[in-house]
Amino acid sequence: MPRKAPSQVRLDLPRAPSRRDSRAVIPGISGKTLAAIARLERHRYAPGAAWHALSHWREIVHSRGTWVMYPRFSSDYPCCDPPWGGEHRQVLEELLAALPRRARRELHAVLAPLDARFLARTLSDPYAAPGDPWWRRRLESP
Repeated sequence: MPRKAPSQVRLDLPRAPSRRDSRAVIPGISGKTLAAIARLERHRYAPGAAWHALSHWREIVHSRGTWVMYPRFSSDYPCCDPPWGGEHRQVLEELLAALPRRARRELHAVLAPLDARFLARTLSDPYAAPGDPWWRRRLESP
């Protein structure tokens, strides 16, 4: 039976994660914008926070079920759980506010279809506080 070359054996070994792996790439975003997001994440959040928040927001928006969505609470105490997936949309909103104009435009272009789908699939809450962010002013229970 032929042996593997040492270089092939090294390729098959599991490798330790590098710093580069901690930065997840957001599809539809340029390298300059990703660099600006990475700078913000280094100072305010953990590396990969934008990708993590965007993937959770995408998961909420594209969840299966009836066309009209209501939030799912992860615990037995919905009064203590923030509706609509925690603070993921808040992180994205803070990133939008802190990014330079061009980077903000690119991230907004990725978020706009998700936000439009969320608005189309949820109902407005007439009793919500006017000072709340727009994604919190949606109905929280059926």
